[in-house]
Amino acid sequence: MANVTLSHVYKNYPSEKGRDIPAVEDVSLEVADREFLVLVGPSGCGKSTTLRMIAGLEEISRGDIFIGDRRVNDLAPKDRDIAMVFQNYALYPHMTAYDNIAFGLKLRRYPKLEIKKRVMDAANVLGIEELLDRKPKALSGGQRQRVAVGRAIVRQPKVFLFDEPLSNLDAKMRVQMRTEIAKLHQRLQATMIYVTHDQVEAMTMGDRIVVMNHGKVQQNDTPLKLYREPANLFVAGFLGSPPMNIIRGTLKLERDALAFREADGGTIEAKFSSHLHPDAQVLLNRPVLFGIRPEDIELAQICRFTEAANFPAIVDIVEPMGAETNLYLQTGAHTIVCRSQQSLDHRDAGRRQQFALNLTKAHFFDPESTNRLA
Repeated sequence: MANVTLSHVYKNYPSEKGRDIPAVEDVSLEVADREFLVLVGPSGCGKSTTLRMIAGLEEISRGDIFIGDRRVNDLAPKDRDIAMVFQNYALYPHMTAYDNIAFGLKLRRYPKLEIKKRVMDAANVLGIEELLDRKPKALSGGQRQRVAVGRAIVRQPKVFLFDEPLSNLDAKMRVQMRTEIAKLHQRLQATMIYVTHDQVEAMTMGDRIVVMNHGKVQQNDTPLKLYREPANLFVAGFLGSPPMNIIRGTLKLERDALAFREADGGTIEAKFSSHLHPDAQVLLNRPVLFGIRPEDIELAQICRFTEAANFPAIVDIVEPMGAETNLYLQTGAHTIVCRSQQSLDHRDAGRRQQFALNLTKAHFFDPESTNRLA
């Protein structure tokens, strides 16, 4: 296996007006040997383009890409020692699963016994031994995806590249297949780069996540660090379901305590015992954005937060989720989401109740730069 390095990589597409359209801007990444790295972001953010540049399917406008110690900018895809799994499986319909998996090895003129050994080993890893004589039309979506992954495994490449491989599957099959791919990574101990727009896939599968938007890296960190310490508003809103609540208001110093008040006559007020970080001094007496995760809001009557601020709100919509309940609250100025451990149902909609914020988990964002402040 090998590490992958991207150094100040750009990709521009020409336009009819003569000005280049940037798709990827100044992306620098280090993917360690045997690491599972996930590129995540909305459609058009540049994640698939970045993956295709690593694979050699897109030319680089500027920058360098290394696989191991070798610069691969000018190498053809077949010479980069990578294997790619696509969104649409790309299986040959007239071939059996066995022949689809073996096709790349046959092109490289591997001995028949070696081909059979590799195909059977991959089929055993993926649990598809009994499907090898079937053609793709006789396979389910999940089975076709396993065959596509098997075709990549038999190559024994330095790097595996996955381009949204689960997006064509139904919800139940996606959960099953992401578990299978995670297990596969543990068994193969391979370097894997995985592209998805699904933040749940990213959080559950990646050793490290790179969040992209508009062709730029927004944040690069472990899943929990991204969730707990988002670098900016985009990351805060993209990771998490429901996403982080963002509340407009003002920060003031009141008797040496930091106080937040919701804008436009809202009901949320909070006083913090912690000291104001120097970075946030500029936001005093100015508009500020206050961020709080849904699980850090709870009904005041069952709240166990060590540092809390109570506020009244009207329950607008109740979404029973089984072990927990999503409550959409009207505070006067905002609609925010609370993920409560209390079992509620639609009969509680329209009621005014007391809620509590977990102030130890609060975030502040600069409205102008959108960056999070310590």
